[in-house]
Amino acid sequence: MKKIFTSIDIGSNSIKIIVCELFKGKLNVLASINSPSFGIENGMVIDENLVKESLKKAIDEINMSLGVNIDKAIINVPMYETEYMVNEGITTITNEEHIVTGNDMVNALQTSIYNKIPKVRELVTIKPIKYNVDGVDQDILSPRGLKTHKLKVTSMSMTVPKKNIYKIISIIQDLRIEVIDILFGVIGDYYEFKTNEIDKSVCGVINIGSDKIELATFKNGIIFNSNVIELGSKYIDSDISYIYNISKKQAKKIKEMFALAHKDYATTSDIYEITNKSGIKTKINQYEVSEIVMTKIKEMLEISKKGLNDLTKKEISYIIVSGGIVNMPGFDILCKEVLGNKVKVSSIKTIGVRDNSYSQALGMIKYFIDKLSIRGKEYTMFDEEKQIDLIENRRNNINSNNNSKFGKLFNYLFDNKED
Repeated sequence: MKKIFTSIDIGSNSIKIIVCELFKGKLNVLASINSPSFGIENGMVIDENLVKESLKKAIDEINMSLGVNIDKAIINVPMYETEYMVNEGITTITNEEHIVTGNDMVNALQTSIYNKIPKVRELVTIKPIKYNVDGVDQDILSPRGLKTHKLKVTSMSMTVPKKNIYKIISIIQDLRIEVIDILFGVIGDYYEFKTNEIDKSVCGVINIGSDKIELATFKNGIIFNSNVIELGSKYIDSDISYIYNISKKQAKKIKEMFALAHKDYATTSDIYEITNKSGIKTKINQYEVSEIVMTKIKEMLEISKKGLNDLTKKEISYIIVSGGIVNMPGFDILCKEVLGNKVKVSSIKTIGVRDNSYSQALGMIKYFIDKLSIRGKEYTMFDEEKQIDLIENRRNNINSNNNSKFGKLFNYLFDNKED
């Protein structure tokens, strides 16, 4: 059976949904959509009806693209008022051979937080920091397959107030989507862009959204602190709107389609003509508007840099910067000027989602797969019947294009793909 996974990244500006197939250790995107969201501010639900309408539209789009309905997903949740706890737990290995299994690893994690989470809070995720087994005086990252009578774990758990996440979970469930896992979006950013070197160090993550910046610090691949700053790319729109006396919708379009993140690469000869709120035709040159954009981005990066340093006393070796704004030309150069050589501004390499606004959605799937692998679990979000429907739909789409050369090519590739 194929392994297929779905993630939903719910932001204040847009909703991203990705459906991926894991094939020979590589993720292939089956469908992806980026749809406007309404009713969310700073990552929190402020209008349930608007959020439900936005999510339904996005889900309908992805279902139409696939030809089958998604009914399970991983989602991101807000990081406000997050509490981090380091705990220990011990479990007894009860099988006759006393060999550690994935279930034993899960049991140890569960005992580490048993009766330690207040009723008003919800567990977002828990990660093992290290395991210890009988007679071995060393820390172990993956004890599965070892022989022992007792398995001890030191874990890092993250909790948030239930009120912060229950609204969005309830809305998704009303839309007949089962929430399989919840986690912070910045964990998705980390898993999308991490390397072996980053995984062995202290790393900071900065995700610049439309109305908030999410900050987090990771050590050896485990998140251990975070914060949210209510500042984001929409404040650039506000500045452009105010200076040129135009609507925020017009300002956003100019920012995304015309401006650069670094003024040194802009030119005064490129002109954008627009009618302002007073009905006067206004000419905006690229250099001037890029200077406005650059000033605001620089401010956000400087605030984020200070925010990361406030989260840890340890020296940060790498900084991952993500979010849709990363796509702006010149952004990587400005990042290095403000954050130095520690910064890592990368592009998504996966075909079908080569836009950095998808980093959290794609990374969440990678995190989920990694968690399954460590615990030795097999799982898919599409059952066999749904997978058959998916294949049939793809064949029908290909056959409908058989008159074209591309249709014949895709038909050949599909029929010869290894299962």
